[in-house]
Amino acid sequence: MESWIVEVVRGDLVESRHVGHGVVVEASGKIALQFGNIDRVTFPRSAIKWIQALELVISGAADKLSLSENELAIACASHNGEPEHTETVDRWLGEIKLSIDDLECGISLPFSEPVRLRLSYDHVIANQLHHCCSGKHTSMLAVCQHYGWETCGYTDYSHPLQVRIRNHLSTIFDVDADTLPHASDGCSVPTYAMPLKTIATGFARLGAEHFSEKINEAGRRLRVAQSNAPFMVAGTERLDTLLLEAGRGRLQVKMGAEGVYCGAIPDRKIGFALKCEDGSLRGQEALIIDTLRAIGEDELVARLPENFQINRVTTARGTSVGRLSVSRCNVSNSGL
Repeated sequence: MESWIVEVVRGDLVESRHVGHGVVVEASGKIALQFGNIDRVTFPRSAIKWIQALELVISGAADKLSLSENELAIACASHNGEPEHTETVDRWLGEIKLSIDDLECGISLPFSEPVRLRLSYDHVIANQLHHCCSGKHTSMLAVCQHYGWETCGYTDYSHPLQVRIRNHLSTIFDVDADTLPHASDGCSVPTYAMPLKTIATGFARLGAEHFSEKINEAGRRLRVAQSNAPFMVAGTERLDTLLLEAGRGRLQVKMGAEGVYCGAIPDRKIGFALKCEDGSLRGQEALIIDTLRAIGEDELVARLPENFQINRVTTARGTSVGRLSVSRCNVSNSGL
């Protein structure tokens, strides 16, 4: 089994390694690229927010509320909790006459260290708005209000909203989502485990619009919103935002916790899903960039800032003392 290994080299010594698994699939199901264990059953975590947000559009809630692309994008986001993010979510909550106390994502510090430091400097205590998933949760509350469903407990597995999301998962990934292994994500919403190949195929088919008119339209609107408002999806110095900007409307991409990346390139009718075995952020970011290169998206990658194209290991003074690169090798599938 060929795996991709992210190697961290300091001087002439390989200091650390991260094992990667991934697959690029055409909407027809044909595999375009694979490495590691493509049948690895994986929780996609936040990488699946594009699908979780479909009901916001399909239900008619987005049109009734006249949601902007910023709001549609932040419904799919794992944002930094920067002022543009928190103000958008707070304003949206006001429009549906709810408050931060209705958000069941909990309280966590912002994703980005500079934003955390800024809060500390300004003596601001983090609240639910700063949680990276607050946009998704506000989207879910908007759908509940639109249908007249109970807003309390909207993250419960048995809530009508989560049942509706499982219906979409079943359609897009060609599975019975009610039988999938599931657990609570970090923000309390159910997350469902599937093989990487299954996830990539579903993303390819959604990007290629292989479903009903309603699902296709919803997927397209959310994808275009993320491309047109990439800052809302992540934020300053975040790879998701930079990739969406570099994609210039061609790319849907989203990271997930514990080393996951998923997405689609609709004009090529392909989807992808990858997992960094040890869950590291630096590992998953190196893997997605090398995956894009491997499938011929060199021009897209070349539009990324240099620090993402050339992964240097540096001292605190900025002196280059090593590198981070992806190598191919055969490894035992034991435990993977």
